[in-house]
Amino acid sequence: MSNSYALSKALLARARVVIPGGVSSGNRANWTPFPLYYDRADGARVWDVDGNQYIDYVLGRGPLILGHGELEVIEAIHQQLKRGEFYAGQTEAEIALAELICSLVRNAEMVRFCNSGSEAVHACIRLARSATGREKIIRFVGHYHGWYDGIAWGFSGVKPSPGGRSLPMPMSLGQPSSDAVNIVPVEWNDPDAFTHAVTTNRGQVAAVITEPIMFNGFWSNIQPLNSFLRLLREQCDSNGMLLIFDEVQTGFRTSLGGAAEHFGVAADLSAFAKALGGSVCLAAFAGRKELMRLLAETNTVHTGTYNAYPPAVVGALTHLTLLAEKSGARLKRVHHHAALLERGLRELARETQLPFVVRASPGAVTTAFRGAATPVTNFRSAGEGLDFELQRRWHLALQNRGVRITPEGLWYVSAAHSANDIEVTIDAAQDALRSLSPRKGDALC
Repeated sequence: MSNSYALSKALLARARVVIPGGVSSGNRANWTPFPLYYDRADGARVWDVDGNQYIDYVLGRGPLILGHGELEVIEAIHQQLKRGEFYAGQTEAEIALAELICSLVRNAEMVRFCNSGSEAVHACIRLARSATGREKIIRFVGHYHGWYDGIAWGFSGVKPSPGGRSLPMPMSLGQPSSDAVNIVPVEWNDPDAFTHAVTTNRGQVAAVITEPIMFNGFWSNIQPLNSFLRLLREQCDSNGMLLIFDEVQTGFRTSLGGAAEHFGVAADLSAFAKALGGSVCLAAFAGRKELMRLLAETNTVHTGTYNAYPPAVVGALTHLTLLAEKSGARLKRVHHHAALLERGLRELARETQLPFVVRASPGAVTTAFRGAATPVTNFRSAGEGLDFELQRRWHLALQNRGVRITPEGLWYVSAAHSANDIEVTIDAAQDALRSLSPRKGDALC
């Protein structure tokens, strides 16, 4: 079974003449068999330019919690565009959205808007350094906090230095090595390593930044162990450091109140983007008043021409209002169907001979092929025993059967997915796994 991707292939060749790699974001380049081009989407489905239809679990890599083409969101954006695109000034809608965020998120007392998760994280770090007068940031290996030079260290691991200290690796060529001086990399879910890093750098650390769930890097849906987040909170309080939650993915998907509601631990500052904006390009950072007021009362600068862009603000306001109405009924639907998907995939994992593993958090599921028996708790352990070729073949096998997931094995669920969609998906996944399974006498892939 195989779809035709002839038109996508032709468009990719055309694009590569004028767009590096034919894609406008590096994480779109690893698609199998090559980056595809898309024509339209509706609800839980998307169609590529060759007319192939997919049940979509990519959902824009997370933002589309309501699904594609939510009419109330589109109408709100349309009405705002008719009134005016933007004014280099304020609108009442941005107040309403900030008020809604503050009403939902426990640690959000004031909010500022920007345009991407990378910007929101950058602003949180600048604010933490301004508030504490310190420069170092503790971050966890493998967590993704955007692609800006100052924080994009340690995403791909660490390397030992002659002095014995682990140095964070840059995400990319072109990053100045001087930026790494202020980054302290620590393995996620390792209390001893974290405590040692705090002790070693006492009085120098402005903030600890973390994804509440290790979600947005290579290996997703890795939960915090035991009271790890509470340990971060306690150490920050004891050592004059701020706690930053990167909730670009988890905020408003894991729960309406984000990590503070789900785990009972509140950050000092939080960054929001994908799960906040839905179908629009909008981000925000929020936190305690005494910190956020520094943006108005000191020379701590945060600016941007497109910040609080009105069509994006009204789109996000409508998106978040729909998620929150009726005590979060739509989000509960997302969580319910994600649980059905997880259960079905786990049943397939028990049936197959392949090293197929499933992880999950509310609203999202991760699948991988991992031969190691050790528990997955962090970047290092998640990479043990992974079969990347089998992962690539799994992605293509699902795609050829009309199921679209990310190449890394992440499945997002939306309010537009139905129980029947999940049932059809599990059947396709079962067939895909069988196509990958070794025949009797063959070596295991």
